[in-house]
Amino acid sequence: MGELHDWLSRQHHGLKTFKAFRQNMLDRVATDTPHRALYRLLAGLTEEYIAKYDGEAVPVEVAEQTFRHLLEVVAKAEGSLTAPAPQQIQTLNELAAARLV
Repeated sequence: MGELHDWLSRQHHGLKTFKAFRQNMLDRVATDTPHRALYRLLAGLTEEYIAKYDGEAVPVEVAEQTFRHLLEVVAKAEGSLTAPAPQQIQTLNELAAARLV
């Protein structure tokens, strides 16, 4: 797996991790211009989840399932970084339609 997946897999499945992940993705939007769209989509993926549960306790089962799903999405996204352009576009389209909640 890639650096981002490795980092994420070592984190707790709590809301703070989702917030840190979103900020990390927004930072990468500014610094990794060749992959700006991918990072913006990943950041956006977490926004609905954060908005839904910000200030509330997230049920443990929901948190764990959502975290596992985010790990799967990140693995696929990182795998596309070095893929041919058509596969990158396919991954971006899938990511644009993905939801965590």
